[in-house]
Amino acid sequence: GKEARASLEFAEDSRETEWVHPSFAALLYQGKVKWDLMHPFPRQSDEDKKIGDAFLEKLEAYLEANYDADEVDRTGEIPDSVLKGLADLGCFAMKIPTKYNGLGLSQVNYNRALYLTGSYCGNLTALLSAHQSIGVPQPLLMFGTDEQKEKFLPRFRDGAISAFALTEANAGSDPRAMTTAATPTEDGSHYIINGEKLWCTNGTKANVIVVMAVTPPKIVRGKERKQITAFLVEMDTPGVEVLHRCRFMGLKALYNGVIRFTDV
Repeated sequence: GKEARASLEFAEDSRETEWVHPSFAALLYQGKVKWDLMHPFPRQSDEDKKIGDAFLEKLEAYLEANYDADEVDRTGEIPDSVLKGLADLGCFAMKIPTKYNGLGLSQVNYNRALYLTGSYCGNLTALLSAHQSIGVPQPLLMFGTDEQKEKFLPRFRDGAISAFALTEANAGSDPRAMTTAATPTEDGSHYIINGEKLWCTNGTKANVIVVMAVTPPKIVRGKERKQITAFLVEMDTPGVEVLHRCRFMGLKALYNGVIRFTDV
């Protein structure tokens, strides 16, 4: 219907903004295949592999000596001492460039690290992955200002943890249904966020969180379109409240929660 079409157009407008190539899948429906995207398959260089091997050796030694996955499953908690040790290794800054005190690992070596942690505990892998993929570091590296990068990225080398807040009671795969709103102040210098988010991965453990909120509409392709903006919010900001920790079978130490934002 009309609403479904509007949701589709909203998703396409958001997704295609940064595209530099046409959709691979869309071209398949036209009988076209961009073989250069698949062949030859990129291989990790020897130099990059050595960098990854050195980090993985330290990470595996640390996990073997300090990480008790059975205890984590029993208690539903990853000990703070373990998180501190992982921070000392740089596990919360794996892909952050060295200029921001990160490890500067390639995507391949980052994937190898998560493959290793996954062999020990899914809870730990979920925490590290959410923090560095949908959490603050990756979107900040891609779209943040220099000022934001200087402010936030070095903190992750010291063990700061980030979270992600998109889903709501009536908005998940359809972000257009989102109701959490960020309203500009009269002078335009700030936004005030109000709303409630569900299934916020790392939300009960995070220091800073990416919050998706509706902002004033804009004209896109001749039509007024609802806008959604990503905000970086410090979890100790007045008005940020963790209402509930969500529990999961099989991932008992997943730090996932319901978070309310009141005049943040």
